[in-house]
Amino acid sequence: MKILKNTLIVSSYVLLVALFFGGGYSIGRIGMNTKTEPAATVNPDTVQTISGTVVESPVYEVIIEDGELKIYKCIGDNKTVIASEEISVNVFPKGDVEELKQGVRFERLEAAQQLFENFVS
Repeated sequence: MKILKNTLIVSSYVLLVALFFGGGYSIGRIGMNTKTEPAATVNPDTVQTISGTVVESPVYEVIIEDGELKIYKCIGDNKTVIASEEISVNVFPKGDVEELKQGVRFERLEAAQQLFENFVS
């Protein structure tokens, strides 16, 4: 009889704890959007509007200026230097240097950083 009583007490506690945490989880999920949507691909020419304001997607440019290799974050006409490193252009192929003097544009920062690291290291 004592074993049955203890088993019922333990089972009751386990059930109450499960209800407590399960209820808290359910209450916390109220109002959350549980519908998953596929990720959108970003095009640098894409223009988004937020509250009536036009926001352009950033484009990243790797360019050689005055003996420095720089990564710019370009939004419209605004350019912000993200990284710069002094390099010697004499050790690289002339075609690559000429292309970098014109500037190489990327949609993603990771791609721009990879090119930057290839020339710096």
